[in-house]
Amino acid sequence: MTGLLTLMAQGGHIMWLLFVVALLQIYVFMQRWLSWPKLCYSAANLSHRPLLQRHAEHLQALNALEKGLPLLKALVVITPLLGLTGTVTGMMLVFDGLSLGESADPRRLSSGIARAILPTFASMAVVLLGMFFLSFWQRRVRKTLQGH
Repeated sequence: MTGLLTLMAQGGHIMWLLFVVALLQIYVFMQRWLSWPKLCYSAANLSHRPLLQRHAEHLQALNALEKGLPLLKALVVITPLLGLTGTVTGMMLVFDGLSLGESADPRRLSSGIARAILPTFASMAVVLLGMFFLSFWQRRVRKTLQGH
């Protein structure tokens, strides 16, 4: 646990925001998993219903199945931008230290750059998690609707 806290402290405040985004992605995934809707119409008697009613039922089912996916998509889109923001902020601190003459030592400079790049690395890990969740649910929606 102390390793995680050290990593979070090294990456700056953006790391905590990325952590919250990862938790939100996991929450949306689990919420979808636990509340996956059963479709309210059966494929056997679809041919007896008017076309407009079948289309309306299909759209209602699609809305129920895609609940939560727009939030997941938004989280996937903003995550790399958060990582980049953290990296830019970290690099600004490194260069600010250089301009003040604090860290002209190459070791301190490389350490500062490594800390600055940490949020980008973390955001890529969180984005991969989100993309996995998003593609899982999109495939499941498509398969469910094709089966009906």
